[in-house]
Amino acid sequence: MTHSAGYDEWLETEEGSAYLIRRFDLFGALWAFCARHHSGQWSRGYRILSTLARHRYKPGLYLQRGLFESQEQRTIYRHLCRHYKGKV
Repeated sequence: MTHSAGYDEWLETEEGSAYLIRRFDLFGALWAFCARHHSGQWSRGYRILSTLARHRYKPGLYLQRGLFESQEQRTIYRHLCRHYKGKV
């Protein structure tokens, strides 16, 4: 699989197909998921938040207020909740 302009990662769906997502959407969804569901300072979710900060990711005001910045962020967030809630 090759990368297209403006897209950075592949996301596999439950049906087995894959589609490209932008790093902006992936980081935003990860930040929202980990910020809402981490289980303390030493948890896996908190480590992910620290990694995002090291990559200089800063969520926009909409995301900080609980509003997704794109439909793709919402889709990725829901995927994370379905598969990883309670594991971070």
